[in-house]
Amino acid sequence: MEMNPPTDDTATTGLHPLPCGRTVEDVWDDLESDAPSNHLQTCPHCRTAQAGLEQLAAATSLLIDDPVDVPSGLLDRIMTAVRADLNLGHTIPLPTGSADVQVSMHALAAVLRYAVDGTIGVRARQCRIEPAGEHAVRVWISVALQFGAGQVGALEEARERVALALRGQIGLELEALDFEVVDVWTQP
Repeated sequence: MEMNPPTDDTATTGLHPLPCGRTVEDVWDDLESDAPSNHLQTCPHCRTAQAGLEQLAAATSLLIDDPVDVPSGLLDRIMTAVRADLNLGHTIPLPTGSADVQVSMHALAAVLRYAVDGTIGVRARQCRIEPAGEHAVRVWISVALQFGAGQVGALEEARERVALALRGQIGLELEALDFEVVDVWTQP
């Protein structure tokens, strides 16, 4: 859990800074241009990054040029595995009266995470659901909270949203909901 996120811009944009102040992405852009900059030609840090990028480009080119023989039936084997994985997912019966309708736990968890994400200052991470009697469930959701967003009030709102989503969209009752705070983030 990261309590104090980095404050520089590269942490949020995913760039890779060099000691000279430029980024690896700048070096790559420079290499792709028609005329490399004077900085690239003289800076030892950029020259090292250039050598690494050129090696990466050469290795990538070799992989692209190497023909791959796909084994016969590979697509069928992959799709069989995907279908088996979907079939093995746990389901829970829905209260529909006479019809036997079930919803997968994965789909139910997605609905509940979406309900939590609709709360300002709360982001759902993982969700675990257990049946708790007829047409009721127990839910555990790990969440990240925004620092200073009124965490207790935000969690209560998220709890209400989960109960409403279960009752209104799925037809199940919420027996218990436990939140586990696993991260806190700040707005820049």
